Amino acid sequence: MANRKAKALLVVALVASACGAEKAKEAQLTFTVKKGDLVFGRSFYGELEARKSIAIHTPELPGIYQLTVEWLAEDGTKVKKGDKVLTFETGIIEGELTDLQAQLSVARAAHTKLVAELENERIEASLAVRRAVLGVERARLDVVAGVGLISKVELEKAKIGLSQAKLALTLARKAVVTLGKKRKAALEVQRLNVAAIDEKVKEKQQQIAAAVLRSPADGVLYAPYTRLNWVRGKAAAGSVTRPGDRILEIPDLSAFNVALYVRQRDASLLSVGDKAVVVPTVLPDRPIEATVISKDSFAATRNERLGTRESQGNLKEVKILLKLSKNFPQLRPGGTVRADVKSNVAQGVTVVPLVALEEVPGGYRARVVGKKDPIKVKIGRITATHGEVLSGLSVGDKVILPKQSAASAGAAGKGKGKKGAAGKAGPGGKMGHGKKGRRGRSGGSKAGRRKRGGGGGGGGGGH
Repeated sequence: MANRKAKALLVVALVASACGAEKAKEAQLTFTVKKGDLVFGRSFYGELEARKSIAIHTPELPGIYQLTVEWLAEDGTKVKKGDKVLTFETGIIEGELTDLQAQLSVARAAHTKLVAELENERIEASLAVRRAVLGVERARLDVVAGVGLISKVELEKAKIGLSQAKLALTLARKAVVTLGKKRKAALEVQRLNVAAIDEKVKEKQQQIAAAVLRSPADGVLYAPYTRLNWVRGKAAAGSVTRPGDRILEIPDLSAFNVALYVRQRDASLLSVGDKAVVVPTVLPDRPIEATVISKDSFAATRNERLGTRESQGNLKEVKILLKLSKNFPQLRPGGTVRADVKSNVAQGVTVVPLVALEEVPGGYRARVVGKKDPIKVKIGRITATHGEVLSGLSVGDKVILPKQSAASAGAAGKGKGKKGAAGKAGPGGKMGHGKKGRRGRSGGSKAGRRKRGGGGGGGGGGH
């Protein structure tokens, strides 16, 4: 009995000493302020873009605002310059062409009829002039022959007849001139009518010819994922497109860039010239070095970029373009990649981990070894993990972790609880008193629990 009591006391003493050691470790969990580079590193997901590409657009056709794809060559088809790659449906245009051709035939027939009618009028006017000339000659003979043979009254009548004949001749000649002007104007109107309809016929014929798209160069055909008639998608038979839509392209498969769309906060930390490592989804074991070659000076929402109207698409993003240092034959436009980008935000500055600081109204504060009260810290540029110290801390200062951060660090520390067992407190964590649970998740205080995995209920098991 005495031996059992002695053993129990010994166990209690060992547990107490272990707890004391853990608390001592908690008290000594610090970070040393150092001088170095403030580096921003993050992984982004983007897609491949051919560095050079020949785009094929839906043609601009007068009076046509939508065209439906009837047929197109499949992705990856090797084409030669001049090969047919896509056709649009032209049934409506062909129907309009048939109507216009009928109108053109009617207009040409009307023109021929008008020419014949005007020719008849010209002949009638010419005959009228000839009759008037004969009338003048007859009237003149009557006057000459009647001198001395007929009475003065009859002679005066003959003279009046001559004057009337001359007037009739003058009017007949004026009628010929007027008819010539009328003929010219009428024929011009009819000619313009025929020409207008003929122009429409030619326009429809050109539209039908333009509905067949041909390859502008040798290469491999590719249908990009783009906006067609305000809807995001790839071209396919039955797709409705608007004039100017990029429907096909012939990319240069020898060189690629990577397009990233990142949040404005992250984009502000990236600069042209930053290095990155790109891992294509199709080649996860072949990382490629890359360099940031451009960054848009403006931000756009996903809805604006993709032509969508989704609530989550109102997030503003900035386009970052990376240039790959090498190429693999498996890469294709639109392929997804992961880009691990690193950027030197600042060089040779005093750096402190953000986890070592406690955020308070108006700024930050930190507890430093050897100082009783927390000190105010002014932070400049920051990344996701570190910040630039402007004042308050010096190189070599040892900053004590805040309690909450220490507890989190303790949860990820050296203690490794077994699955299903009641966990012991990790460094900086509270003792968990929960019952044994499945995968060690039940029971125990929050500060002492493991975040994931096989730690005990009290936490302390690292992962």
